[in-house]
Amino acid sequence: MKIRANYFLLSILLSVGTSVAAAQEYTVTRDFEREWKVFQNDKYEPFQKVGRSRSIFFTVEVGKYRNDYLFLESFVPFSVFINGQLVESSDKPLQLKIDSLNSIFQGSVWQVSVFGEKIKSENLRTLILSKTPKNSSAIDPLPGRISSFRDFAIIGILILMIVLIVITQLNPKLASDYFSVSKIFSVREAEETQTYSRIASSINILFYVYSSLMLGYYLMIIFNFLPPQYRAAVFFQSSTFWEAVINWLELSFIVLALFFVKIILIYGLSFVFGMGQIGGFHFFNWVRLLLGVFGVLSIVVFLYFISHGQREGFYFFFLGTMAWVLAFWIVLIILKLWRQMDRSLFHLFSYICATELIPFLITLKVLYY
Repeated sequence: MKIRANYFLLSILLSVGTSVAAAQEYTVTRDFEREWKVFQNDKYEPFQKVGRSRSIFFTVEVGKYRNDYLFLESFVPFSVFINGQLVESSDKPLQLKIDSLNSIFQGSVWQVSVFGEKIKSENLRTLILSKTPKNSSAIDPLPGRISSFRDFAIIGILILMIVLIVITQLNPKLASDYFSVSKIFSVREAEETQTYSRIASSINILFYVYSSLMLGYYLMIIFNFLPPQYRAAVFFQSSTFWEAVINWLELSFIVLALFFVKIILIYGLSFVFGMGQIGGFHFFNWVRLLLGVFGVLSIVVFLYFISHGQREGFYFFFLGTMAWVLAFWIVLIILKLWRQMDRSLFHLFSYICATELIPFLITLKVLYY
């Protein structure tokens, strides 16, 4: 009962402290970043030697900060502990009144612990705020996250344009096949055996690389504005330009790896189902749809972002668009393949379940949960 009472009191104090703090003007009187430590190799070491961790520790001398606030802010969800006891888990900034907390957490020195998915100096702040002006700088938002990400978005779209121009000049005929709008949505298509039989050629691989960069770019912009409930998005949210570039390359590499998994899956199962002749046709049309549809959507998302659009609802919509496009693709490929083979519809549906429907459900699980 005592523990429950403490937590009830703590919740009241936090809500009151936060609301009062929000109504005041504050200055920064101390930044604990240089004092961060991590527990590694059975001892505490300075955080600067590690650069990234799931938890950091620092101490607060309570007597020095009467009437002040402990302020914590992070780009990712985090949990705060004082002397090993949970204070609160949050995905928003916390302003905790020290005098109020002192009635619950005893001792002249607190050990404060912060736990999160990806703690770095660029995406976490641990400050002491004061109501009275002191020789310190006024509190500002976390440094230029949107500005640096806008630089990344502009550079990224220029890179995509350059790569696209290069690969289309290398093989204009193949490029025209990939970007033919009529062929993307047509269920009646003349067979192009030579094109479909060279799925693993060097020029096709360049198109796969471009597709992966494009999809990675599309997801990077969307992920940057999704709330922490989307676990996949948290791992690719960036606070600096170079971090965004690295995350883009990592995400694009994952997509490219999935392309080759898709090739193996389609060709392997087409032979298992006795339909080896449709493997190239199936995969080529899948890449064709991705290039055409998500090429346009990437431009739309880019234009919205650089025009200072930051509404979460817009990015939710375009994340949901991925699911609708992939669902539409399943219907489209059934119609396309139905005209390319002489098997029963049940036989075709079993093949589609293995190559498209199950991967589709896995994709939904990863992106939306």
